[in-house]
Amino acid sequence: MRRRIPDRVPFDITHGFTAPRLDRFRQETGSDDPNAYFGGAARVVDITPTRFPHDYSSYFENFPPRATLDEWGIGHLPTSSGDPWHAHLEGFLYPMLKLRTRQDALAYPLPDVKAEYRFAPLAPQIANYHAQGLAVIGFLEMTIFEVAWYMRSMELLLTDFVDNAEFATTLLDRITAKREIQAAAYAELGVDIICLGDDVGTQQKMLMSLPMWRRWLKPPLARVIAAAKRVRPDVLINYHSDGNMEAVIPELIEIRVDILNPVQPECLDPVKLKQRYGRHLAFWGTIGIQHTLPFGTPQEVRAEVSTRIETMGVGGGLLIGPTHIVEPEAPLENIVAMVEAVNEYGVYS
Repeated sequence: MRRRIPDRVPFDITHGFTAPRLDRFRQETGSDDPNAYFGGAARVVDITPTRFPHDYSSYFENFPPRATLDEWGIGHLPTSSGDPWHAHLEGFLYPMLKLRTRQDALAYPLPDVKAEYRFAPLAPQIANYHAQGLAVIGFLEMTIFEVAWYMRSMELLLTDFVDNAEFATTLLDRITAKREIQAAAYAELGVDIICLGDDVGTQQKMLMSLPMWRRWLKPPLARVIAAAKRVRPDVLINYHSDGNMEAVIPELIEIRVDILNPVQPECLDPVKLKQRYGRHLAFWGTIGIQHTLPFGTPQEVRAEVSTRIETMGVGGGLLIGPTHIVEPEAPLENIVAMVEAVNEYGVYS
């Protein structure tokens, strides 16, 4: 990921499997961990759950009995259809729907990410993974924009960007301050990569204008990256966004992103990205979970892996993996074909 030539192209399955795909994987292999089973190159660490959750009940009316709350006060509602094929999908219940003023945004309780007990288990975990020769990822996805709209709703947050700037500024500033603390702590603990991410792309293009992204999302993201790099300048920053977000790639490089993930081939041209930005970025992912992995043949999966290595592996800077959570439709033989192809074709001479 530092764009130097290693012995081989690494691969990874850090996004994991959907629940039904994981259940079948357990039956097929006897393993609970696809990444460990196949020999993925990295492992993820995250802070422990809070011991002191806030009471968010006053922010909801008629909270559904099947729903759960996370530490940010966001409600999660399992799919009403009960369809096991898409059990990872859920509805959001937004606690900030009725808030409006800057004081509302200031009064809303945020989690205690600064608490030392939440980071205490990470040092031995990191040391253990390093002893196994693995890269360690500090997880910090849904960094700013996504956690904000999970609380506010996407519709209202984007509207706030236009006509309620004081509220939006206060909310994003408070979230960003929390993320700066986490990023700096990860860097201090010795993770190799900090994984940031906010989905800002649709299947065709950015989901907001470039000026809006520059005004609202670029500066907070730059603050989080700077907080980590002040502690350890060589820590690698991985930025995740699904969809076509090519418009912001030059500015991600400007604010010191090192790795782009997941590089969906259905939305982006991986070869073009390598040619345009390969001097500045490494690429992580690139194997499509919308077509090839679920619906291709093993031979087609192998061919896609071979093409990625041939076109994007030159000079290093490529880590192959699925571009998102592996869906139930993906057969085990296709996952095996991906791993075997990386091992066969991904050797640097």
